Amino acid sequence: MPEFTLEPAMRLISKMRKSYGKKFADQWAGVGVEELAEEMVDQYQGLTVEDFNRGIARMKRQAWPPTVPEFREWCEPESDEWLGSHEAWAIAEKSIGLDGQEMTVVWTEQMAQAFNRCEDLVKTGNKYQRAEAKKIFCDAYDRLVVQAKDKGLKPIYVTSLGTDKDQQITAIQKATVEGFLTASEGNALLEHKETKSEQLNDSERYKAIAQEALARLGPLIKRESIKKMADEHLG
Repeated sequence: MPEFTLEPAMRLISKMRKSYGKKFADQWAGVGVEELAEEMVDQYQGLTVEDFNRGIARMKRQAWPPTVPEFREWCEPESDEWLGSHEAWAIAEKSIGLDGQEMTVVWTEQMAQAFNRCEDLVKTGNKYQRAEAKKIFCDAYDRLVVQAKDKGLKPIYVTSLGTDKDQQITAIQKATVEGFLTASEGNALLEHKETKSEQLNDSERYKAIAQEALARLGPLIKRESIKKMADEHLG
């Protein structure tokens, strides 16, 4: 992750000046440009290029210039905020399919730990047991999030891969769109993945290539075998 320095801070200030004009000048009257840039450098460490692009995109929709902390909030993805327990449950319960199959899910450590306490009820239970599982999950998740917040932690999303190849791709794409994964993280996870139909097409293509190769080599193999037999007979 590149360090945010004075040079990009000055470029950001210049862009804000052009976007907001007098509003920007009035907001920062009495504050020197270098002083403002130094404050940005101090507060914007850790942001990626994607984060800054997100903040600049929001600038185009806002009538008034942001304060330094506000612009950082604009840059940070929504996933930097902890999900409520019901939202978290909606994600976690999808980690198990209706047939008990493990499914791909993008979630936090807190979701995974909370779900571990009720997973058996989800796998084997009816709708009443599933309702009980949700209650267990929500209570556990709320406690874990409180503990994480007390430590100053932000949610970190990780990908737990299931066995269904098509569903892996769908889940990763959905998590990327919703902001739980960055575009680069999503692309890295999808780089070597193929759907079942793509895998079948590859298999058929390789089979066709092998058959063509055998067809070309067949006559040569036969001629070589006949020549070998003739040489042995004459010998």
